[in-house]
Amino acid sequence: MQLLTPQERRTFVAALAVLAGVVVALARTGGYLGGLKTAPPVVVASAPVRLVADTLRSGETVSQLFERRGVNDVDWSAIARAVRNFNPSRVRSGTVFSFTQGHGEDAPRAVAVRVSYDTRLLMRRDTGTGAWAASAERINWRSEPFVVEGAVASSVSEAITGAVSDDVLPRESRAELVWSLAEVYDWVVDFSRDVQPGDRFKVLAERMVSSEGEVRYGRILAARLDVGPHPLYAYRFDDAAGHEEFFDDQGKSMKREMLRAPLEFKRIGSGFSKSRYHPILHYNRPHLGIDFGAAYGAPVRSVGKGSVTFAGRMGGYGNLVEVRHNDRTTTRYAHLSGFGQGVHLGAHVEQGQTLGFVGASGLATSPHLHYELRINGRAVNPRRQFAAGEGAPIAASRRAAFEDEKRRLSALLEAQPAAVARVD
Repeated sequence: MQLLTPQERRTFVAALAVLAGVVVALARTGGYLGGLKTAPPVVVASAPVRLVADTLRSGETVSQLFERRGVNDVDWSAIARAVRNFNPSRVRSGTVFSFTQGHGEDAPRAVAVRVSYDTRLLMRRDTGTGAWAASAERINWRSEPFVVEGAVASSVSEAITGAVSDDVLPRESRAELVWSLAEVYDWVVDFSRDVQPGDRFKVLAERMVSSEGEVRYGRILAARLDVGPHPLYAYRFDDAAGHEEFFDDQGKSMKREMLRAPLEFKRIGSGFSKSRYHPILHYNRPHLGIDFGAAYGAPVRSVGKGSVTFAGRMGGYGNLVEVRHNDRTTTRYAHLSGFGQGVHLGAHVEQGQTLGFVGASGLATSPHLHYELRINGRAVNPRRQFAAGEGAPIAASRRAAFEDEKRRLSALLEAQPAAVARVD
């Protein structure tokens, strides 16, 4: 093999050097050098920021929270004027504020906080003047209908809360659904006395879903209760002003002259009896009303509008309120711990108005309400003789529109729901 001349060797070495340079350049371009992948350079367009979430503590004001974060120059009156329905003094403890602060800065430059279910308050410091400006960001919600159905085992409340899963409604929203259903049927059904194990229910309601994935209860649209010999339907059909109204399948208002019971969500104690053993007096005597067990201090409401004919102490009744509703009908509410505001002899009261509060005054062994219904001065069993009256029929001018809406809601109510938990 012929050896290279000195000149050829110099040329060959120079060529190898050029080739090595090309290989290194290609390796750098591809991100590889020495078998290791190298990251491209990081270009920082602006100083990094950090988000800090802080919670308004119990007994703390919003301004005190901001001072903890290094902010003490907010004109809260200007903020309140800029954002409708925002009152800094009414922000509840537990509310979370999100502070945005730049790297190396002494105080936050922006703050965000949820002030209602559909509004977020945004605050930002002006880099020039240093003043804080505020704006409201709207959070959109969409409505989704759903149906829940089942059979009562012990109570409507337990049946519904057990029938609706967490992915349909959070537990606290399920409680709102139960309360709403009780309000719809408040004039025609007493859930503690009229609903029995095995009775069925079916409810068409709306849930609200936010653009951020939150879920809350919306409203009831229609319902069916299989209580007694005939199903009881209720259809929502609000008036022209948007006020909530419900009608039965015959187009009669669900509202009546008298409510079914003077307490909301109660349990029944002693019933009406011509001869009952008295736990304090230790002998049998008539029990001319119904006892409702309830927590001490629970509000007692008037079952109908009328005038107060007695408000004071009356023997074994303890603190008693008597209301005359019409020429024939009066009601009594006994063993109260106190009286409602403005409740006195001769006062006019509205249906549902608080007359007093559950107590154990008079001959009572524990807090409860003794409720009496009297017709022409004689005590009658509220379960057998109840002067509820009939609901007013819908106006003729609205009848056709109501029938159309009833058909629409009936189709949704009776359709097989997409996600229903049964409790049979």
